[in-house]
Amino acid sequence: MPGKLSDNSESFDPFDKERQLRSQASTWQTADTISADHNDIPVIDLSTYLKTNSKESLENVATQLRHACENVGFFTIIGHGVAPSIIDTQFSMLKLFHALPIADKKSIQMDSPQWPIGGVGYLPFKNRKLPSRDTGNRNEAFLIKCDHNTHMHDNQWLDETLLPGFRAASETYADAMLSLGKRLLPIFARALDMPADFFDQAFFDPLFRLRMTHYPSADIATEKDEFGIAPHVDTSFCTLLIQDRPGLSIYSEQRKTWIDVPMLEDAFIVNTGELLRQWSNDRFLSVKHFVHTNKSGVSRYSIPFFFNANSDYKMHCIPSCCSDKNPAKYPAISYSESQAVAQGE
Repeated sequence: MPGKLSDNSESFDPFDKERQLRSQASTWQTADTISADHNDIPVIDLSTYLKTNSKESLENVATQLRHACENVGFFTIIGHGVAPSIIDTQFSMLKLFHALPIADKKSIQMDSPQWPIGGVGYLPFKNRKLPSRDTGNRNEAFLIKCDHNTHMHDNQWLDETLLPGFRAASETYADAMLSLGKRLLPIFARALDMPADFFDQAFFDPLFRLRMTHYPSADIATEKDEFGIAPHVDTSFCTLLIQDRPGLSIYSEQRKTWIDVPMLEDAFIVNTGELLRQWSNDRFLSVKHFVHTNKSGVSRYSIPFFFNANSDYKMHCIPSCCSDKNPAKYPAISYSESQAVAQGE
């Protein structure tokens, strides 16, 4: 049974929360970042767990993940089992997509009046969405999403003749990431001192978003306070990111400063988001982060996969995270009710 609700738990207002986050983000001082030490971002090797599925290996990685989520909010996974060929193909297709004429990309622009599904399609350069901030984000992106209400065919796709194989590659990559996300659930459950199958029902038909992002290199002086992606926190249960070159910075709660996240070849950077922070009664962190304006001289590409529970699943406080002495801070609430506002839905 979930713990007793605190006095303010029933008053959760997602619109007010989004306004507060947006206001707070404008005050985050991000001018100075430092290089990460080797202990700043934990590296978790999943290979033994994925190969053996043994209780011992599960407990081992769960202990590591618990430390990362309680103290850092970010970690890197290696030995994840996603075939390099799937990753390489998706990066190749992503680069081809963003090399298309702007008119072709705008033919599937996000939130077009003629398309009934919000939050999918092409997001133009210097957009002010995802996250919604006063300063435009110096990136362009293509997004798809899927759950039991929105299927792959409901997304905005290019005419196949413009980029043959793009949809197939994107669906293959999304399937691989969905499989990996589900393999992580027992680890998260044990990290939270719950049975390994605790999250199964909540993720029976999960919501995910796949974002394929291009950060063009800035060849002229940029405006003050411009970012590749402005400072924000993710709305997800967790996010799995792969990138072709560094550019991400996170706020270290332990060091009280912004640190630049190192990149390992063929590794995923994972962070826990607002959904899991609330579900765990603030036990697991949701850490603010941003992407620098790309001044490397070459384009940067990244592919974050935002993994969420079923969009209408009511999340009661995880039993191990609340008690009479530590009552639930949030009401039983679904992703759609608590986080969709930040996605413009």
